[in-house]
Amino acid sequence: MRRQAGLSLMEALVVLAVSGLLLALLMGVYVQGTSGYSRVQAQNLTERTVELTFRALENACWEAMYAEIENERLVLTYPRDTDAYGNPIPVRDKDRPTYREGQKYAYYLSDSTGHPLRQGTILWRGMVSPSGAITPDREWSLESSGRGRIMPLVEFVPTVQVNPTGIMVTVRVRAQLRSGGETYETRRQRSFLVRNANAWR
Repeated sequence: MRRQAGLSLMEALVVLAVSGLLLALLMGVYVQGTSGYSRVQAQNLTERTVELTFRALENACWEAMYAEIENERLVLTYPRDTDAYGNPIPVRDKDRPTYREGQKYAYYLSDSTGHPLRQGTILWRGMVSPSGAITPDREWSLESSGRGRIMPLVEFVPTVQVNPTGIMVTVRVRAQLRSGGETYETRRQRSFLVRNANAWR
């Protein structure tokens, strides 16, 4: 009599054990690869946040007339009178040209409310009134979903230097993100020329 082809119980168990081992190895490689990808994504997010911060502040400083620090916030004053290109233009005041101050904006960290005295990780811009009160600019600071446009920042330290060559704003920022029990962060510092201030000095 011929023996029928097939697997014995022992052979089937060996095949299952080998298959399970191979599957476990493949899953380990997959999990390790995806966690490595997640780490890269988290680090990239902190770097992108820092670059977005610098880009926004560079554009703001480019149009500003004055820069100062008030209560650890960066306050930029924009010219009231500008030409079609945004350059400040003087008005006559007793036969001498005078550059008039316009709107002031403060840049600071806060939570989703934008209140200047609340701690948070969102970069906010707020309109400063003549009395010094700050009205948060939600359109500039938040996305339509209510999430911050530039976040998560855990450090925002601006300084202003005025010297014979012009006005310079230097900002130190740190973006930090916690993911999978680990902390990722990017810390950088950059300086920006307050162009409109220096254009007419």
